[in-house]
Amino acid sequence: MKLYRHYIWDFDGTLFDSYPHSAAALCAAAVHFGIPADPEAVARQMRVSLADAVRALGLTDAQLALFRAYHGDPDFPPPIVPFPEAGPVLRALSGLGARHWLYTHSRRKMSVAYLERFGLAKLFDGFMTPDDPGFARKPSPDALLYLLRERRIPAREAAMVGDRELDMRCALAAGVDGLLLDLDRLVAETCATARIDRLSQLLPESPDHKNL
Repeated sequence: MKLYRHYIWDFDGTLFDSYPHSAAALCAAAVHFGIPADPEAVARQMRVSLADAVRALGLTDAQLALFRAYHGDPDFPPPIVPFPEAGPVLRALSGLGARHWLYTHSRRKMSVAYLERFGLAKLFDGFMTPDDPGFARKPSPDALLYLLRERRIPAREAAMVGDRELDMRCALAAGVDGLLLDLDRLVAETCATARIDRLSQLLPESPDHKNL
C-alpha cells in the first residue's frame, strides 16, 4: 500500500468498533416504545447511515432522546472499543512520518474522549466533528477542503480512511484518495481508490508489519 503523508480518519466502524454499541442503544430505545428491532439488521443499516436505521425503525425525534442517553453511556453494553489493529497501525504510520486527522459525524465529546481513553488522541494533529460549525455533513467535501487549504496539504499526499461509501464520495469530491475499510464486504460498488479488509493493509509491506 502507498504511504501517505496525511491520513484523515473516520471514527465509527473504522478506528473504533462502535456499531454494536450504537445498534444496541437504538434497539433498546425502539423496544422501550414497543417497536421491534433486530440488532444485526440495525447495525447493517448503520453502515449506510444512522439516519437510514432511524427511518427504518420509525423513531420520532422525541424517542431518539432515549437512544442518545443510552448511546452516550460508555457502560451501556457492548462497550465501544478500538479495533485491535487501530492503535498499532496509527503508531506504525506515525513512525513512518505520517500525520493523522479525525473527520467524523460523531460528536467531539464522544469521539475524542474515546481516543483519549485508549491513548490514541496524542497521535492526531487535529479533529473535525459536528461541533465545528460551518461544514456540511459528508459526503460534502467542505471539511476536507478546509483542512487541505488551512494546513497546506497537497491533495496527492492525503487519503481519507472510512468504512462507508459516503466517506469515499467525500474523498473523491475533495480530490484525495479514498481507502475503504470493508470488513465484511458489504459495499457492493465503490468509488474508493482502494478497498481493504483490515487496517494493517494500510502499511507499506515490511517484515516489521506482518504481525500487526
